[in-house]
Amino acid sequence: MSQDNKQFEQFRARLYDEILIETAKTAQEMEKKARYKIQLFFQSERSDKKPIAFTLSVWESGKRLHGGGDECLFICRRQRGAAAKPFDVMGKEVKSPMGCGGFISGDLVSDDGKMICPHCLLAHTSSEVGDSVFFRLTADKAASVLEQWWYKLGSDADIYMKYSPLDVRVKLMQDVHGVRKARELKGMTIYPLENILKDTANGASVQSRFRALILA
Repeated sequence: MSQDNKQFEQFRARLYDEILIETAKTAQEMEKKARYKIQLFFQSERSDKKPIAFTLSVWESGKRLHGGGDECLFICRRQRGAAAKPFDVMGKEVKSPMGCGGFISGDLVSDDGKMICPHCLLAHTSSEVGDSVFFRLTADKAASVLEQWWYKLGSDADIYMKYSPLDVRVKLMQDVHGVRKARELKGMTIYPLENILKDTANGASVQSRFRALILA
């Protein structure tokens, strides 16, 4: 084997080893990643004395390298004025004309935006349902709703928080990372599943931890 060929084979072997190491590292990272993430986007100041305005959405965590490809789930909840008719249900009577509130994966949505809820079999189009729900609730009730959504996802979700532009979280991020980064990330805070499980292992309730997170 010539010197050039030998060097090439050595380079290829080293590159192959590096790919194996990176793949193993990525697999370990993905094992720690929750299947879902719940995102709260606060539209008002956060207070324990008056209601807080926010939206909730659910994302299915991507399984590609480095966690890319997160996909927002639709929610089986009809918009106002889009109540279901009996023929909108596949083989069973409508229990609620507005939907059951279950989550619908993007895998169940056709190219033309049609979908069937796997929980209640109600048929929708993407124009009739949304991928987020708006709430205006006290901190206690907001934490309870977040807890309900978390359990509905099999207790397998990270929590992502984003904040209004005047929130102290955004201002703190501006001081550290600059205005542009803070506006882009909206002061984002992450409460990973691993930490949720650790914090509740010694008896603390999920609702109490979520309430503390909302007001932190």
